[in-house]
Amino acid sequence: MNLMIVEDEVGIRTRIAETIPWEAHGIEVVGLAENGVEALRLMECAQPDIVILDIQMPEMDGLTLARRIADSDPGIKMIILSGYEDFEYARSAMESGVLKYLIKPAGNEEIRAAVLEAASLVQRELQERLSREALQRRWESHLPRLRELFLGQWLAGAYSRWEIERRMTELLIEMKPGRLLAVAVLEPDPLVAGEERFRDGDSALLRFSLRSIAGEVVQDRETSIIQDLHGATVILLQSTEEEPQGDFQLRAGFTVTKVLSTMKDCLKITASAGISRTTADWEKLPVLYDQARKALQLRVVYGHHIAIPYGEEREGQDPLMPAPSDERDLEIGIGTGDTQKAEAALDRLLQDTVHQAATVEEVQDGLLLVMHTLLRIVRTLNWPLREAAGEDIVYFHDVGQLQTREQIRSCLQRIVVRLAAYALRRTQPGSHKLIQKLLSLIEEEIGQQEISLHSIAGRFYVNKSYLSRLFKHEVGEPFSQYVLRRKMIRAKQVLAEGGQVQQAAQQVGYANIGFFSKVFHKYWGVLPSEVKGAPWTS
Repeated sequence: MNLMIVEDEVGIRTRIAETIPWEAHGIEVVGLAENGVEALRLMECAQPDIVILDIQMPEMDGLTLARRIADSDPGIKMIILSGYEDFEYARSAMESGVLKYLIKPAGNEEIRAAVLEAASLVQRELQERLSREALQRRWESHLPRLRELFLGQWLAGAYSRWEIERRMTELLIEMKPGRLLAVAVLEPDPLVAGEERFRDGDSALLRFSLRSIAGEVVQDRETSIIQDLHGATVILLQSTEEEPQGDFQLRAGFTVTKVLSTMKDCLKITASAGISRTTADWEKLPVLYDQARKALQLRVVYGHHIAIPYGEEREGQDPLMPAPSDERDLEIGIGTGDTQKAEAALDRLLQDTVHQAATVEEVQDGLLLVMHTLLRIVRTLNWPLREAAGEDIVYFHDVGQLQTREQIRSCLQRIVVRLAAYALRRTQPGSHKLIQKLLSLIEEEIGQQEISLHSIAGRFYVNKSYLSRLFKHEVGEPFSQYVLRRKMIRAKQVLAEGGQVQQAAQQVGYANIGFFSKVFHKYWGVLPSEVKGAPWTS
């Protein structure tokens, strides 16, 4: 127990602190002050339980100090030590929360008895605060959160039967025998392109909002609403007595749809839900939860703002394969910086894969196929992926972030445009006029047998070494490597558009078809004759 002494007379202050055996009674003197101002300054660090104070003190009198102490911490017990036997002083002191009013010269025994009485009162009040009744109130205040944590872990399959029964009893959760159960899992839909009020980083806020809206909409006392370990809103529904299964399923669907509609009305943001089957066996709650999560995944097939009931998993169709010509067109469009050609090829690829998919697995397979194609193109062109893809590189590492067809198309289209723009930056760099003229000359004379840096340096009246270093600095690759790349891209484009091998060789300055074929094969990994009608492999 902590004791503070506030007394302007140093002799009295010292006597009370040092001549009474406080330690024997479990009391520690934690502060000595000569006036009220000093006492208030010490109170924050000393944290006294009991304060002995004089009335007449400089700067701040004892009654004012008593009122200040009572206002800041009513639990502190105060004992007045005064030389005045005036009734008004005593009355004012009692009104300020003072426990005892002692008249000077009070002896050590009288002061000790008053302090011990105050200590006993502090101890009783502390015990009362920690009593069963107080703990029960605290328990009840924490009960909703404890229930939510338990249900979330139960859904995740973390408990055995005996643990579930014990925790249900402790947390006053009642699963009435014979009642049907169903689980719904709700999540905000991915943000659409052009959404300005919310950003991708606001997903936690949107999930919390959905949980709050569900709590406002669903007022049924027998329905539980929690957030699972993934942040999704989970609604646990229980049928009423003798409610037919069909009616219960219909009511569950209406309840979930109302929450989704309210979310859209309030925040102008859509959400979707998966709804499980029903069962009267509460031990199968984790199974229902898993069914609801699987049903929710089908929004990648059916779109946004929808409540999807769980059904049997359908068998997949034959693997969806894109046309090799579309992959080639995508590669040519990206490599040459032709955004229009690349986007058109991407649309055809998506139509043959993602948009034709009938299951979640088929959508994911189609997405992986297109992402692999883009990755192969970047590697074929010897581009650093992080530099070429920019902030969209995250989707190459985690395609699971793309959850709907609309989101997949929007993201892939953005990546293709970014890659095509990167190709243009590499082939049309900088503001250096000499390099711009040189790049234009290469495109004009790419069909010639030899385009040498030596001859071009002479035509521009510059030093060959200077031109070589300037070219690499501005373009990002050596002159010879750039010329070869442009020739190979042009040759592939000719072949992909139906041209003959001889025609492709001539258009990029190769008189010897055999030598052209060797160079082409070394660069692309396939022979020129294999380009038409055959898919590319990395």
